[in-house]
Amino acid sequence: MTNLKSTSELKASVREQALDKYGTLIGADILYAVIIFIVSAIATVTANGVVQLIINELIVLIIYILIGILVSGKTYLYMNLVYSQTVSISDLFFGFKKNPEKAVIIQAFFVIIDFVVGLPASYLVYLLRQSSSPSSDLIMLGLIAVLVELVVNIYIRITYSQAFYLLHDFPDRSAKELLLTSRRIMNGHRLRLLVLNLTFVPLFLLGILTLGIPLLWINVYRNGTLAAFYQDLIMQKAKKSE
Repeated sequence: MTNLKSTSELKASVREQALDKYGTLIGADILYAVIIFIVSAIATVTANGVVQLIINELIVLIIYILIGILVSGKTYLYMNLVYSQTVSISDLFFGFKKNPEKAVIIQAFFVIIDFVVGLPASYLVYLLRQSSSPSSDLIMLGLIAVLVELVVNIYIRITYSQAFYLLHDFPDRSAKELLLTSRRIMNGHRLRLLVLNLTFVPLFLLGILTLGIPLLWINVYRNGTLAAFYQDLIMQKAKKSE
């Protein structure tokens, strides 16, 4: 028998907790997006040859891995929200002070898998662009590769989705232990988290259709609900182990 909260209950709790904190949370999300945009823009250079292309790709990979420190801080910010602690824009930089190396390792896990899984699709897309009249077989292979990449990435992201949250609740554990713990506690809950994420799709579409302004609120709403999902999940696991 499980007492896990429903998706609507998780959302309702976040709406209540974030009621007077939207300004801080939206400000932190905007700052997070601006930092990533600036760093990515600086790191990306025009590739005029194969060597430059490879160097550019390596630089981008390293940047995305280091961004894990900011992801850690953003996770800490939303954990403070759902645990009814004081939230501050400065929480975004908490990852620089606490276990940055573990955040980088966790992020590297996601980035490298994403890169490796995406190689076949990237290569096939490159061939399609180079061909003036691509064959139907090549097009089909490209579509299959993209679909496989999408499915694998969704599975990996959901299975190990709790690693950054666990990093702040269990800072003494290694990055490998945090990833394995996430996989363990997500057994039987992958579909639940997938459905939770899908419930935000209509809101994001509505936000796009209304000039994008509501997306600031929707993004905060989603991030808070994902943190609430973790809180609910870890509390139930703790009760079962008592």
